[in-house]
Amino acid sequence: MKFLIRSTIMKNTSIITGLIFALIFNACNDRFIEVNTNPNGISDVDPAHLFATAARAQFRSGITPYDYQTAGQMGHIFTGVFVERFIDQYQQDLSGSTYESLYNTVYQDLIRYYNEILLLTGPGMVKENAFQYAVADIMAVLSYSKLTDAFGDIPYFNGGLGVVGEMKPVYDSQETIYLDMIERLRMDIETLKQADGTVGLIGQDPIYNDDPDLWLRFANSLRLRLAMRMRHVESSTAAGIITECLQETLLASNDHNAVQWGIDGDNSQLFSPWYGSFSYYNFRISDRVVSQLETTNDPRLPVYATQLSDSTYKGFQNGLVEEVFSEEIQLEHSFPGEHLVGKGAPTYLMTAAEITFLQAECALFNLGGTDANTHYRNGIQLAMQRVGVAPEDITAYLATETATLSGTQEEQFEQICEQMWLSFIPNTAEAYSMMRRTGYPHIPERDGITTDRGDTDGELPSRLIYPLSEKQRNTENVQKAINNLVGGDELKSRVWWDVKR
Repeated sequence: MKFLIRSTIMKNTSIITGLIFALIFNACNDRFIEVNTNPNGISDVDPAHLFATAARAQFRSGITPYDYQTAGQMGHIFTGVFVERFIDQYQQDLSGSTYESLYNTVYQDLIRYYNEILLLTGPGMVKENAFQYAVADIMAVLSYSKLTDAFGDIPYFNGGLGVVGEMKPVYDSQETIYLDMIERLRMDIETLKQADGTVGLIGQDPIYNDDPDLWLRFANSLRLRLAMRMRHVESSTAAGIITECLQETLLASNDHNAVQWGIDGDNSQLFSPWYGSFSYYNFRISDRVVSQLETTNDPRLPVYATQLSDSTYKGFQNGLVEEVFSEEIQLEHSFPGEHLVGKGAPTYLMTAAEITFLQAECALFNLGGTDANTHYRNGIQLAMQRVGVAPEDITAYLATETATLSGTQEEQFEQICEQMWLSFIPNTAEAYSMMRRTGYPHIPERDGITTDRGDTDGELPSRLIYPLSEKQRNTENVQKAINNLVGGDELKSRVWWDVKR
C-alpha cells in the first residue's frame, strides 16, 4: 500500500514558496522509499508551529457551513428559520457555497499543513521526529474522513496540492480511501507506542499537550470509528480491524475527549465558532431533539434547549413547506442552549461517550467485547457528565427503563444509536454520518404536504454535491467520480458505506 504526499512550505504563514516534494510510503517496509526534493526549498519551518496552526483551525475554521447548516439540519439537531432553509427542505444548494466551503477549508486550512509536517518530520528528513509525524498523520486522516464522508470519492493520494501545481487531482474511491486511512492509523499507533513525547510539539499541541498515551487512545478510537462505519459494507474486513482496536486503549474518560472550549470574554477571535454561526443564522433547536429528551425525561433538555416564557420547551420541526412554516414561525420556539452555541461553547472532534457506545454496538453484534448494556449505560453517564448534568440527575436517569437495553437485537441497536446521536451534539457532522450509517434515529420520509420532499423524494440526503469550481477546472476526474455514484451527483446518491438504510 502506498501513500503519495506532495507538499509546500509556508514561511511566516504568509509567503508561499514554490516547492514540490514527492514521497512514496510503503506500508510493508520503510514509509519513505523515494524523495524528490527541490534543493532551493525552505526547510527551516517549525513543524510544531505548523501543527498548532492546523490543529487550532480544526476547531475553528474547520467548523464550516457544512457543520451548522447542512449536517446540523440533516442531522435534525437544528432548524433554519431565516436563511438557508432550502437545506432543511432537502434541496440542493444551487450556489454551491456550502459544498465549496467544506471542500476548500479541509484542503487549504488543514490537509496542506499536515502534509507539510509529514514531509519535514518523516524518517531521514531534515526535521525527523516520529512523534510529530504520527500526530500529524492522525489529524490528516481525521480531516480526510470528514471530507470523504460528506462527498464520497475525493482526491486523496493527490489531494490538497493546488498550491504546488496539482490542479487536476485524480479522485480515489471511498473504499480505497477508507482502507488506506485505517492502515495509516495502524502504523501511527505502532509509532506512538515507541515515541518520546518529550521531544514532541513542545507546547504547540493544543489537543493533548504532547501526551503519547492520549494520542494513542485517540488514534485507536478514530480507527474504531472508521471500521464501524464500514462494517455494513465490508463486514469481514471491518470485523478484523474492530478486533484489533478493542485490544488497544481507547478514549474511556471525559479527560480523554478531543475538545477545545471557546472563551466567553471580549475577544471575538476566541469565541466558539458555534456562537458566530448561531448569531448569523439564528437557528432553533430541532423538535427531534426536544421530543427525544422530553419523552424520556432526559436531564440534558435544559442544556440543549432554552426554556420558553411559560417554562416549557418547544422545538422547531425540520423541513416544513412554506405555508406551514409561515404559521409556525409566528410561535415561540426554543433556541439551542449556551453549551451548544454560547461564546464559551465547546467544539468536539471525538469523545469517550461516542467510543463507549461503539463498544456497546460491538458487544451487541458479537464483534468483540462483552456486556453491551454496561457499555450503553456507561456511555449515557459519560455523555451526561460531559455537559454538566448533576450526579443525582444522572443516577435517577440510569434507574429508568430508557437506560437499560431491552427488546430485539435491532431494537437494542436503535437504543444505542439514539443515545449516541444525542451524545454527538454539537458535533453535527458525526451525528449525521452515524444516522446515514445506521438508519437511526429513524427519520420518516417527508410527505410533501406539511414537509417538503425537496430534491430527494422526501428521503434523508446522503451526501453533498461536488463543488462547481471542481467541475469546471477538474472536469474529467470529477466526472469519473460521478460515474461511480449510483444515481449520479445528487443529494440522494449514497456513499460507499451507506448501505444499511
